[in-house]
Amino acid sequence: MWKGGEILKQKQIENLKQSSSAELAQLTKVIVSAIEKYQHMPTLLASNSRVIRVLEHGRAYDIRQLNAELEQISRITEASESYIISPSGVTIAASNYDQETSFIGKDFSFRPYFKQAMAGLSGRYYALGTTTNRRGYYFSYPVRNGHEIIGVAVVKVDLSQFESRLKNNKFNFLLLDPDGIVFSSSRREWLYKTINQLTHEELQRIVQSRRYKTQAFEKLPIVAEESFDEEANLLQLLEVSSTLKGEEKIDRISYLHLSSSIYSLGFKVDLLIPITLIEEEVALWRTIFMASLLILILVLITARLRRRMLSERSQALEMSRHNQAYIREIITNTQAGLITLDEEQKIESYNPAMETLIDHPLTELIGMPFSDLYTPISDDPEGQSKALFSEVSAPFIVTASEGFLHLNSQSPRHKQQVAVEMTLCKMNLPNSLKYLVTFHDMTERKRYEQELMHARNALEHRVVERTSELELANQRLRDEIQHHKETQQELIQTAKLAVLGQLSAGINHELNQPLTAMRAFAENGLTFIERENITQAKGNLNKIVNLCGHMSDIISRFKVFARKGNFQHSPVSLDTVIQGAMTIMMQRIKDAEIECILPKINTEQVIGDVVLLEQVLVNLIANAIDAIMESDHSQKRIEIKIEQPAHDLDKQDSWLTIRVLDSGNGMDDVVLASLFEPFFTSKSDSVGLGLGLSISQRIVESMGGSISAANITQGEHSECYKDVNIGAEFSVTLKAV
Repeated sequence: MWKGGEILKQKQIENLKQSSSAELAQLTKVIVSAIEKYQHMPTLLASNSRVIRVLEHGRAYDIRQLNAELEQISRITEASESYIISPSGVTIAASNYDQETSFIGKDFSFRPYFKQAMAGLSGRYYALGTTTNRRGYYFSYPVRNGHEIIGVAVVKVDLSQFESRLKNNKFNFLLLDPDGIVFSSSRREWLYKTINQLTHEELQRIVQSRRYKTQAFEKLPIVAEESFDEEANLLQLLEVSSTLKGEEKIDRISYLHLSSSIYSLGFKVDLLIPITLIEEEVALWRTIFMASLLILILVLITARLRRRMLSERSQALEMSRHNQAYIREIITNTQAGLITLDEEQKIESYNPAMETLIDHPLTELIGMPFSDLYTPISDDPEGQSKALFSEVSAPFIVTASEGFLHLNSQSPRHKQQVAVEMTLCKMNLPNSLKYLVTFHDMTERKRYEQELMHARNALEHRVVERTSELELANQRLRDEIQHHKETQQELIQTAKLAVLGQLSAGINHELNQPLTAMRAFAENGLTFIERENITQAKGNLNKIVNLCGHMSDIISRFKVFARKGNFQHSPVSLDTVIQGAMTIMMQRIKDAEIECILPKINTEQVIGDVVLLEQVLVNLIANAIDAIMESDHSQKRIEIKIEQPAHDLDKQDSWLTIRVLDSGNGMDDVVLASLFEPFFTSKSDSVGLGLGLSISQRIVESMGGSISAANITQGEHSECYKDVNIGAEFSVTLKAV
C-alpha cells in the first residue's frame, strides 16, 4: 500500500514539473521584457536639448519645464521615476519633483550606476531606494555636450508593479540577486530573505554597498530539501496561517523548486509550486484503502451494536416517562406562576401557583390571547408585547419585561393590577411550537423601589446644598490666590525699581554729558543768531536734535527694566526670528561688506516671545558687526547656527541653542567677566550704552532660557573660521517645543 502511494506521487510530480518548466520559461521572458524595455530611455533623455541646457546653465525656468517633462514621460511610459544628476552626484531635476519623496537635492554619487555613466558607460543597477524605500532597477546614461560628460540621465523601474501582475495561484516566484537575496517575489513576506545562510564577510560587503540600506536578512524557513532530478528538487517551508478562531499555527508546506538564470539582469528566477494537493491525493488513496478494510470490520460491529441499541432504547423510554412525571411534579409545586402558550400565543395551561398569584381560577382564560392576561409597562403596550415574541427567535433565548396581570372579576381585589416580572422563552417540541411564560410577584419590590427613590431624592437635595457651600468656599480661595499673585507681581516690580535706583548713577553720567553739550550748543546758537550767522546756528540745532535722539535711546533701553512683565510665551519659529532680525540688520551688514552665513530653512520652534527674541538677536548681530569693524582681520564673517546642546541629548526635556559667531578680535577675561553688567561696554568711546546685553539677558531669562559668551579658537566650531585666529561666540539656549 505504501509503495503504491509513492509511485503515484512521483508520477504526478513529474507531470507537474513538465508543465511548470514552461511556466518558468514564460515568466523569465516576461520579466526580462518588462525591465529591459526601459534601458534606452536614459539614452533618449541624454540627447534632450532641455536636459543639456539645465546641466549647462541651471536656469530655474528650464528646470521647471524639465521637471514637468520628466513627470509626463514617466507617466506615459509607466516608469517609476526619471531624473537628471549633475556631475557632483546631486539630482537637479526629477519626475517626482512635487512629491514628499522627491529626488531633487539628493546625492546619489555613491551609486554604481552614476559612477558607470560618469565613466562614459551605460549603467545598470538594482537596489532598495534610499529616498522612496521602494525596490527598483536603474538604467543610466551619460549626458554629453560635445565630448564632455556634463551629467547623468537615470530611469528607475519599480519592480513592485510587476509583482501584482505576475501573481499566480498555481505557483510562487522569487527573483534572486547573485547573493541569493530575494529582491522580488509574489509573496511579500519572502522579500529580503535568503536561500542560503550568508557569511559575515558577505553581509559586510552587502551593507557597505548600501544596496539594501539597513535591511536585515533572514534565511527562508526551509526545514527539508531533497533532490527530485537534475533540474528540480523538493523543499519544505514553515509557514504561519490562521485558524477559524483567529489563532496562528505553523504548517510545513511542500514545494517543487525550479530555477532559471537571467544573465543580462544579474538575477535568477525561482519557482516554488505547491505539491500539497498531490500529497493530499496520495493520502486520500491510502485512506480509501484503509477505509475499505475498516468498513468490513464496522459491518461486523454494527450487528452487535444494533442488539445493544434496542435494549438501550427500551430503557430510555422508561426513563422518559419517569422524567415527565418528575417535571410535572416540579411545575405543580414551584412558587413561580407558569403558563404555556400555543403557537398563536393563546393560553394553553397553567400551574397552581398562577391561580394563587391572581387569587382566582384561570379556567375561563384557557384559549384566550396572552394579551388579555398581561400588559407590559410601555407607552405602546401592544407593540411591546409583539416585540417580546419577535425577540424570542430561537430556543434557550429568554426575554424579560415588567408589567401587570389583570383579570376582570366581580371581586374588588381582582380589579386591581398585580405588578409582576415576566420571562418568556420558546420551546420547539417535536410536533409543535410552544411558549413558556414565568411570572414573579413584584409588589414588595415596587414598594421598596418607591422608598429608595424618596431616600435618593433627599440625598440629592443634601448634595446640592453641600455643593453650593463648596463653590462659595472655592471662590473665596480663588480670590485669595489672585490677591497673592497681585502682591507677588508688585514685589517683583519693586525689585525692578530697586535695580533702577542702583543704575541711576550710571544714567546720570550718561545724560549729563549730552545735556552739557546741548546747553553749550544752544548758547552758541543764540550768539550765531545775534550775528545773523544762520548756517552755524542751524548746525548747532541739528547737533542738539542728534543729542536728544541719543538721550531718548538711553532712556528707552531702561523701559524693559521698569515695565511690568507680561510676556506672551508661545511657540516661536526660529526661522521667523532669524529672518526678522536679518531684515533689520541687512543694510548694516551690506554697508560693512560682511559675509553672513545663515542656517538652512527649518521648522524648529522654541517657547518665547517673537518680538523680544528678535530684539535679542538684533542686539547680538549688531555687537558682532561692531566687533568685526574694530578688528584688523581681512576676513569679515558672521555665522548663525541652530543646534541641540550636547549636554541635553539624554534629558527628557528638549532644548535648542542659537549661536552667533563673528570673526572679530574676541574678548579678554576681564570683558567676559563683566559682559552682562548694565552700562559695561568694551566698545570705543561714544559707541553704545552698555545696556544691550544686560537687557538681552533679562529677556532670555524671562523666557526660561540662558545666554552666554565665549571666545572661539582657530577652527574650533566651524570650517568657516579655519583661517581666523580668534573670534567671539554668543549662545542663547531656550526650551524647544
